[in-house]
Amino acid sequence: MSARVARSNSDFRGWYWWALVATSILVPFLAIAVAVLFVSQGREYADQWASIFSFVVTALAASAAMIGWLRQRAKRGGDLGTLDVAEPEADAMAAHAERLAVKVEQVWKSEELRQRLLDPEPLPVSWRTVGPPVSDHWRVIGGDDLPIDLDGSLDDLYRTIHTKLPRTRLVVLGEPGSGKTSLVMRFALACLSAREQAGPVPVILRLSTWTPSSRPIVGWIYARLVKDYDYDPAEPLSLDRLLLILDGLDEMPASERELALTQINAAFSARHPLVLTSRTAEYLATVDSQHADVLTAAAAIEIKPLDVAAIRDYLTITTKPARLPGWSNVFAELTADPEGELARGLSTPLALSLARVAYAERAANPDHLLTFTTRRDLEVHLLRELVPALYSDSGGHHGRSRSGSPSRSSAYEQPRLAWHPDAARHWLSFLARHFGRRGISWPGLIDLVPSWVYGLILGLLSGLCVGTAFGVAAGPAWGALLGTAMAMATFVHVFVKDSQEPPPSSLMRSWIAASAFFAFVLALLTMGAGLRADQGVVIALGAALWLHVTLSRGLIALQVGLLDIAVVYTAVTRPSISSDALTLASLVTVLALSALSASRLRLFLARAVLTASGRLPWRVATFIEDGHQRGVLRQVGDLYYFRHDLLRQQLIQKE
Repeated sequence: MSARVARSNSDFRGWYWWALVATSILVPFLAIAVAVLFVSQGREYADQWASIFSFVVTALAASAAMIGWLRQRAKRGGDLGTLDVAEPEADAMAAHAERLAVKVEQVWKSEELRQRLLDPEPLPVSWRTVGPPVSDHWRVIGGDDLPIDLDGSLDDLYRTIHTKLPRTRLVVLGEPGSGKTSLVMRFALACLSAREQAGPVPVILRLSTWTPSSRPIVGWIYARLVKDYDYDPAEPLSLDRLLLILDGLDEMPASERELALTQINAAFSARHPLVLTSRTAEYLATVDSQHADVLTAAAAIEIKPLDVAAIRDYLTITTKPARLPGWSNVFAELTADPEGELARGLSTPLALSLARVAYAERAANPDHLLTFTTRRDLEVHLLRELVPALYSDSGGHHGRSRSGSPSRSSAYEQPRLAWHPDAARHWLSFLARHFGRRGISWPGLIDLVPSWVYGLILGLLSGLCVGTAFGVAAGPAWGALLGTAMAMATFVHVFVKDSQEPPPSSLMRSWIAASAFFAFVLALLTMGAGLRADQGVVIALGAALWLHVTLSRGLIALQVGLLDIAVVYTAVTRPSISSDALTLASLVTVLALSALSASRLRLFLARAVLTASGRLPWRVATFIEDGHQRGVLRQVGDLYYFRHDLLRQQLIQKE
């Protein structure tokens, strides 16, 4: 798929450019017209100047709100960087791919160290080949009906795929905690290490962040490149230059999996390199459904459980030598019953790493593992012990290398803060419950506070700012009236604001409603109230544009529009009030309202509310980053995810 095809998927580029052109031409033109009128006519026609000035200011605010909205829609759809009409040259495209490759390697190299996948040495993960009907037909995969043996172990994945498969198309299956994400992480880094200049860039994308029913896959891919890898949307990049690694089909809602697999098959040909991971049961249920098919031209492998020898070896080399005799009873049970519940409970990389943190790196007695009679009970116990083990002291955990020195991961970690284990568990449970499988982000914290709280606080602050400024300029009565109106309008706007940007149809409806409201107010003022036509036009125009910015959900545009109405109405109906005082009051309140509308203020308010209610600590950013350092969270781009979905589920249940 070319960049030109990707650009054709943008629904907003026409809107965006027309809005930009209109604003760039009309607003300066109107400003010049005001200046010409001022010079040629003098102060005699103050009400006409006020009318034109009102229109210019409000039109500028409305246009800025509309352009900002369109820009955000384009960014969220991954289309803003693809508005160029010229196809980028091959050299430029290669340079863009190189920069992306560097960023991808930085992300996953860092995460590999954080998760201690190489400390002191990788787990011996292995897999078996899974043929049809789980995979596609061998003829489609390899060109004939002969099966392809893909069996191998961790270090063989890159070589296996590139030497045995005609196309880099693979489905990686496994049970929960079997190491699918870690496996494709190692694969992506191996691809980057062996990558030639023109080779595809491997990018790991979490399918849990995609909703196929509401967003096409191409737009989602570009949006995730921006969020996860700091990809510059101004550098168009063809999808042909990407090796897509789509991680976690099972983490999508069951109702979306069929559509996701259908869209993937429709969007990418059998020649496009692609790797998909999923839990085995969820993938089988999806491909067995009526409307979905297997991943076209893709082979399939399934990760095998770790055997007793691998379990014993890993626990041995990660335990301090002086404490190694404490494992003797556990090792004896593993040897005596290699198919028992204990062996099965420790047979996944996730469970084994949890056992390492809880027992190999602490003074706890490993014999406690022998008290569980079922694999499920053992897994639940290990998940419950993770947070207390990692937050039991300010230093966190320190892994052991083969030589007994501190782990490689601890070498670059900053000193950790002391969090009480119970408090840390409570805060993590709150994040797990409210963010779910979505990435934890700073803007997401804002959504955790009810809208009425923001509306009440911002309404009071904006009303106080406006009331004070205009009380000084026009008198206490005007200040109280305008301050109350601003507070009420701000509260209502914030309270009813939708968390999603309105679609173009909603924007068009707001323009229609504003036009009808203008005609109604103008008729009411000129015919019913007996105002002059110019006064009626000023007030009706301001009211109509205020309604438009309200319906279009732009808070600062709403406040500036309301302020504009107040200034114009006061200047026209109360000529005794000093124009200099009104101008100064307007400037002060615009600056104040702009500060109140900033996202940083809302983040500050969110932190204050969440801290006061005990749901998160005040230093929430430090707490989340520290959780990443300790290994509870993992980071992709500017988003944080729980180390494993099983841990997230356990934190919710524990709470």
